[in-house]
Amino acid sequence: MPLDWLMKNKRINSRQWGLFILSLILVLAWAIDSLLSFQTDRGPVTNGNKIYILITGEVKNSGVYVFDTEPSVTEVINRTGDHRKKMTGKELETYPHLTQGTGIHVSSEDGHIKITPHPIPAFYKVTLGIPISLNTASQEGLEAVPYIGPSLAKRIIHYRSNYGPFTAVEQIKSLSGVGKVRYSKISSYVGIQNGGGE
Repeated sequence: MPLDWLMKNKRINSRQWGLFILSLILVLAWAIDSLLSFQTDRGPVTNGNKIYILITGEVKNSGVYVFDTEPSVTEVINRTGDHRKKMTGKELETYPHLTQGTGIHVSSEDGHIKITPHPIPAFYKVTLGIPISLNTASQEGLEAVPYIGPSLAKRIIHYRSNYGPFTAVEQIKSLSGVGKVRYSKISSYVGIQNGGGE
């Protein structure tokens, strides 16, 4: 029997093609679902030891700048590309170094530079992987955290107002609506540090 004849008879019929395509679609759907689930559960990008500082106001290029160590105000201003002498006065040199998640607004008043510190807004922190403080964040700041809505944000604030600050992130599991799954999705975005609110 010629080999050519055998090959022609081995063709896949339409039912087999349908099953093959259906199987392929199911495998692709599973792969996409797994990938999306993995990305959702990973939490924010970790920032390692990087220090993020937001600078706004009367500077050449405002925005978020990254440092390896806690910078001085002068270092932050100089990083914006603004090297004017009035930005490097004695007053700026004595200003304390800036900590993670700090924002500064630069303005001038009566010919003097005025530095107004403030926390970086919560939505920046979530994006940059800086934990939102359970102890100091406002309701709006807490709501910036994925899986924390208005009602849970209120319960967090109510808890710390009545029982004192959280001493461990795990304590939010005692609040209604925070089960194992929700906690796993929230925990990488929050912390208990007491520095500045959001």
